[in-house]
Amino acid sequence: MSAESVVGVDIGGTSVTADLVTREGELIATLSRRTGHGEVAVETVRSLLAETVETAASLESELRGIGVISPGHVEEETGLVRFASNLGWNDMPLADTLRRIPGIAEVPLAVGHDVRWAGIAEGAFGAARGVRDYAVLSIGTGIAACLVVDGAVLAGATGSAGEVGHATAVPGGDECACGRIGCLDAYASGAGLLRRYARRSGRTDVESVAELLAVLGEDRHARAVWDEAIDALAAGLCTMIMTTDPAMVSLVGGVSQAGETLTSPLTGRLAAELGWKSVPPLVVSPLQAIPGRAGAVLLGMRSAGRSREATAWSTESVAGWAHAPVLERTP
Repeated sequence: MSAESVVGVDIGGTSVTADLVTREGELIATLSRRTGHGEVAVETVRSLLAETVETAASLESELRGIGVISPGHVEEETGLVRFASNLGWNDMPLADTLRRIPGIAEVPLAVGHDVRWAGIAEGAFGAARGVRDYAVLSIGTGIAACLVVDGAVLAGATGSAGEVGHATAVPGGDECACGRIGCLDAYASGAGLLRRYARRSGRTDVESVAELLAVLGEDRHARAVWDEAIDALAAGLCTMIMTTDPAMVSLVGGVSQAGETLTSPLTGRLAAELGWKSVPPLVVSPLQAIPGRAGAVLLGMRSAGRSREATAWSTESVAGWAHAPVLERTP
């Protein structure tokens, strides 16, 4: 055997990514597919994990653990995804489904919440390394937060703490994919931004947040939906900061890659919302777009009983996974 390895599978609303990583933190291979919705999404995850397991075998790498992270309300003890609006899942027995894949019956497998584990990775390798009170806000296809107080991750009584994307940001506002009205998700997530822009402008050719940002200076509709997203984010962050008093807020997810275009106006509007309380630093994760992937791998290391070894991995080496070639696959 060339090395012992673990697999981390990050299920996103847009794509599913699987990373095969050695115990020393060396990335062996990355595979990715478009997620799909409902049963299609289940099959995407199942087939991508099966292919990653086959890749490990072909490289003679002994698989020791698997970590799978999902958005939504996730029961980590059972591996059941109670609800994930962006995936169209209700009471999805994800762990049991994946354990039926040939070749992994004897491999420890754990399922966790995507943003919670992105937050744990941010504390292990990212901007929150060494910080005991912090928040991680993931702004991607959907929005959620990981809240860490005195070094402890808040999971909540039912395991759904941090679902700030489905807290009301605009009373009486737009309908969210979850069925509620005025959710932060509907205004500031990547999917919400694109839906609101298409509805306001009538254009359907802007298919990514990067394309939306590219026309901010010339398209009044793009500017309007972006400004409204900043307002909604400021309102949501104000409540979170007043409640948990984090030393810093790390921003992760695709929308966070807007950088200063996001952090500068958000800091200003958040200052107005907070009033007497100072704004904690808003920092875009040095792990770039991969804190979720890093969290899934960490979960895989934990399932393998190797968590302590991962603490030796450097920020630079983990961040470097973002630049490795990705094997794109279509179902």
